[in-house]
Amino acid sequence: MVLEKLEAYYNYFSQRKAGWFILLCTGLLIGLGLIVLSSASLSFIKSENHFHKQLLWCTLGVPLFLIGCFVDLKFLKKRCSWILTLFAIALVIVLIPGIGKMVNGSRRWIAVGGFNIQVSEFAKVAVIFWLAQYLNNSESNRSSFKIGFLIPLLVVASMCGLIFLEPDYGTAMLIGAVTVTLLFLAGARLLYIWFAIFGGLLAISILIYLNPTRMGRIVAFLDVENNKLSGAYQLWQGMLGFASGGLYGRGLGQGRQQLVYLPEAHTDFIFPIFSEEWGSLAAISVLAIYLTLFLTITHSAKKLHNNFAKFLAYGIALTIIYQVIINVGVVTGLLPTKGMGLPFISYGGSNLVLLSFMIGLLLNCFSEDQREWECRNSNGEQLRKPTKGQLSSPFPH
Repeated sequence: MVLEKLEAYYNYFSQRKAGWFILLCTGLLIGLGLIVLSSASLSFIKSENHFHKQLLWCTLGVPLFLIGCFVDLKFLKKRCSWILTLFAIALVIVLIPGIGKMVNGSRRWIAVGGFNIQVSEFAKVAVIFWLAQYLNNSESNRSSFKIGFLIPLLVVASMCGLIFLEPDYGTAMLIGAVTVTLLFLAGARLLYIWFAIFGGLLAISILIYLNPTRMGRIVAFLDVENNKLSGAYQLWQGMLGFASGGLYGRGLGQGRQQLVYLPEAHTDFIFPIFSEEWGSLAAISVLAIYLTLFLTITHSAKKLHNNFAKFLAYGIALTIIYQVIINVGVVTGLLPTKGMGLPFISYGGSNLVLLSFMIGLLLNCFSEDQREWECRNSNGEQLRKPTKGQLSSPFPH
């Protein structure tokens, strides 16, 4: 089994450049994140040793990456429903006082061996697994309201509801956005998609209105300058970081915002710190790396013959790029403040380990699909042509 996998990877990397691009982009982003955290560790968070912790998480991410690379996709496919159920139970457990750890008013973590595990981060992958399996199995009914839209939406909505209770609005909205996009790519009618978007926005608006803390964030977001010393303090300091860096930056370790001014400088608002020290040109280059990673994954995914692997790859690509869009939108003032880190760069062990596993899983999907294709060709078999509703491009509508 292992030798077959290694042979599949050898053939894949020798014939395609996509895998190298994915590894290069991922390595660059993780490396930049460690550099920025090493600079931030010279400031007020030095005592917490976030740089060394992140380095440890990177080390732990390597075996998770290898597991993603070598896990049997057929084994995984048969157990997607069990995985989703397991993490649904975990989301319930984390809400129990005394088990779930509360930080800044949110109960999202479970303490395991000195580390805080954010369950909702792993629930994201469980949802992608289940959706990939469901959409693969319901190929002939993807355009129907009940099978192709209502059932998957209700299942995912139940997971998002548990995440809302933590509360973690950002992760719930991220999962919802990925789900709706995957249903669109799978062939769900556009009318259903608009219905889901409108319903989701309405539900989120009501929840925000009923929550004074989050409603205050919206009010502060709409008038940043007048709320720069209260609700919009963090956003205002982030904007000052962007302005202070200019085009070329103040230099590594020379940033001022990370000293005492900008809260959560090592997590949600690490991008302004990077821009202040490295400059706007470097910040734009980082966004270009993310775009290259996304386009490389989607371009390779649309060539996959296995629909389960195809939806899995699309789900991973969307999870990464939507998280980037939300984080950058927040720190630049385009979106209300929301606690969501920048993939591969922000401090956060659960997210980094999970992303490492997802990248390994991506390479697994690509190499395994090529191995199956070569085996069928060598046996003289022909894969069936795509039927109506089966993906042939990232944007089939």
